[in-house]
Amino acid sequence: MEIDWLEDFLALASGGVFSRAADARNISQSAFTRRIRNLEQWIGQPLFDRSVHPVTLTPVGESFRVTALETVNALHTARSEAHEKLQREGEVISFVALHTLAISFFPEWIAECARSLGTLRSRVVAADYSGCVEDLMTGNADFMLGYHHASIPTITDSSSYTSLEVARDTLVAVSGVHPDGSPIFDLSDPGPLPFLCYTRDSFLGRMTTHVTERAGLTERFDVICENSVAEALKSACHAGLGVAWVPKLAAADMLETGQLARISAPDQECTMQIHLYRSIERSRKMIERLWSYNASL
Repeated sequence: MEIDWLEDFLALASGGVFSRAADARNISQSAFTRRIRNLEQWIGQPLFDRSVHPVTLTPVGESFRVTALETVNALHTARSEAHEKLQREGEVISFVALHTLAISFFPEWIAECARSLGTLRSRVVAADYSGCVEDLMTGNADFMLGYHHASIPTITDSSSYTSLEVARDTLVAVSGVHPDGSPIFDLSDPGPLPFLCYTRDSFLGRMTTHVTERAGLTERFDVICENSVAEALKSACHAGLGVAWVPKLAAADMLETGQLARISAPDQECTMQIHLYRSIERSRKMIERLWSYNASL
């Protein structure tokens, strides 16, 4: 169970209207409804009577409301005390980043920032795109690191959030290699190619679809593995399972050592920006220093 479920429950209990409670929690109604159902499954009983509108609490829900409120208050108090302790020990900047960026980009980028700004105490959590956005919107992170491309809407479509480009990366097709270093697969090979892909609703999944459709390759693939994490697809390619499009920064080490082969031509690749996102309402001295430094580059 997650604290978000309890806060969702309390929001719905206050008004009884799913759409309004979802808006108050800054998530879609479908995601909100799913989390309420997850909580009810965890409890083992319905918490709301949905036969009336607005919905009302069941007897079990009424009893659970007291526990939920006490738990949420206690957790927020504990969190505040922990944050105060961290501030006494030294300010920590919190980040949420896509899994690939947390591994392949964040360490060198934050080290470069620290060389100019001095010691930076940071905390980074890896998540999928929706998890990153949720952490930024709920204030669980000061900054979010994610990919950006003009073809895909982002959180900066909202006036409450802004971003700046901190780097660029290229989505490239890779293959495992034979003992002689030649690629196991080639995009010009006839017949279906074993394809290792991302989940379609993920950012890299949508980017890969954009690239392969533009290059006229989609119909030539036989999907044999789906994974939302680029590092996993990179490892599957290295094992010889098929072809995948991965961010070049994530595959750089294996490309340089010849463990993977880059098999795409420039017109079968796509350049993406790496953006640093923040809420315009969230400000501290270290947040502004880091933002200003990257904005000046």
